[in-house]
Amino acid sequence: MASYGISKFKQGKYDLVFFLAPANEIWERFSINRRIEDKDEGYQRALSEARADKIAKYIQGNNAIPLSILVSLENGKYQIKDNIIKLNEESDVGWIIDGQHRLAGANRSGTGLVMPVIGFLNIDVDEQINQFVTINREAKGVPASLYYDLIKHLPKKTASDQTKERAADIASALKIDEESPFFGKIVVMSSPKNGEISLTTFIKGISPIINDPKGSLAAYSLNEQIKIIDNYYKAINNVFPKYFLEEDPVFFKTTGFGAMFKVFSVVFNYCLKHEKGFTVADASKTLRAIGDYDFEIWKKIGTGNAAEIEASDQIRTELQIAFSEKDDGTKIRL
Repeated sequence: MASYGISKFKQGKYDLVFFLAPANEIWERFSINRRIEDKDEGYQRALSEARADKIAKYIQGNNAIPLSILVSLENGKYQIKDNIIKLNEESDVGWIIDGQHRLAGANRSGTGLVMPVIGFLNIDVDEQINQFVTINREAKGVPASLYYDLIKHLPKKTASDQTKERAADIASALKIDEESPFFGKIVVMSSPKNGEISLTTFIKGISPIINDPKGSLAAYSLNEQIKIIDNYYKAINNVFPKYFLEEDPVFFKTTGFGAMFKVFSVVFNYCLKHEKGFTVADASKTLRAIGDYDFEIWKKIGTGNAAEIEASDQIRTELQIAFSEKDDGTKIRL
C-alpha cells in the first residue's frame, strides 16, 4: 500500500483530505476514463494527447504547476489512521474529477513531480458526476455535448434537464439505428464533420417539440418520439434527395437542422390533418407540396438563431401557400 500524510477537513457536508504524492503514483492508482464515442460508461471528457504533451514539455522546462488534482476516493480502497492514508495497490482506488490533463502531463514529464491532491471521501457516483459538471461545465475544453450526455446521471433534475435528457436519449437511439438517416451522424466528443451534427445542435433543435406541455410531441412516448423524428428526416431524404445526399448536406448543418425543426410542428400538423398519420409516406406526401423549394438559398443565409428563423419562415410560408384552400374550398392536390 502507498502511504501519504494527510490533512483532514470538511466543506459543507463533505469530508475531504489533502495530501502530496508523485504524479506517477497518482496516475497509477486513480482512473481516468478516456470516454469513447457511443459508450455509456464513465463520465470523464476525452483526454487530449496534445494538451498532455504540451504540459509535459512545460514541466520539463523546470516550471511549476501548483494547482491541486481533485479526486474521489472509493470506499474500501483506502485506509486512514493517524493522519496517514494508505491506498490499495490497484489502478482504480478512485476517479479524477478535475485536473486529468495536468496529471497526465506531469506523469509524462518523467520528472517525478510532486502534486497536491484533494480527495472527496465516499461520495457516490451521482455526486461525483455532479462535482465534475459543477467544476467543468463552463470550463474551456469541456463540450456542452458531454454535459447533455451526462444529464441522465444527475440527481435533482430541473424541467429543462429532463427535456435535454429525453432529447439525448432520442439522439442515442437514432445514432445507432442503421436504418436511420441519423446513423453515425450525431457526435458527442469530436467536432462535426461534413454530414454530421453535434449532440448539442440535435438537442437544441428538438427540445422545443418534446418540451412538456407545449411541444407538439410532448404527449408522445419516447419510442413514438424517436419514430416520428426518424420518419421526418427519412421523408426529407425522400423528397429532397439532391440536397440530402450532398457531401455537406444543408439538413445536417446547424442552421439547416435548426430551421427544419423550427418548422417541424407546421409539417406535423398539416400531415396529421390531411394524411391522418405520420408515416414516412405520409410525411413525404406532405413535404412534396413544397418539393420544388430551392435549398441553395440556405447556403447563403448565414448562421445563428436569426438565420434559422429566416430559413424556417421561408419554409413555413411555402407550406402555408401550398396548403391554403382554393377559392372553391378544396384542398390543393399533392
